[in-house]
Amino acid sequence: MDSEQKFTEVKETYEIDDWFYSQLGNYNRHKQTNIIGQFLSVIRMLPSEDEWTQETAGVIKGKEPFFFVVEYLKEQNQITILVDLHEIEVDEYLDFISNKKSIKSYHDGTENRNANEESSRVQLFKEDN
Repeated sequence: MDSEQKFTEVKETYEIDDWFYSQLGNYNRHKQTNIIGQFLSVIRMLPSEDEWTQETAGVIKGKEPFFFVVEYLKEQNQITILVDLHEIEVDEYLDFISNKKSIKSYHDGTENRNANEESSRVQLFKEDN
């Protein structure tokens, strides 16, 4: 019996804390969208750490680059919560790269990942009758 393979992307659920939302309001729409988009692009790759917040850093490239840190809480089998957001200097951003904690490092695959966290797709089978 032949099966047709189909793939459905699994969407990650997240929450935005009031403080993060307040901090996000300090930036224009372009920066807001870019910050959230960059974070969501690596949310499945970020490590879980029960009861502790963690940070990852990103950059919005341009004539004057904008470096930022997102503080988040990601616990095993729980919704990821975006807790805080703030601007940082280039030196701090480089520290995040060196420590493999930047959004770029997750995209480059330079951090340690759990094999189960890498996949963002679920394989579905449709049986022919």
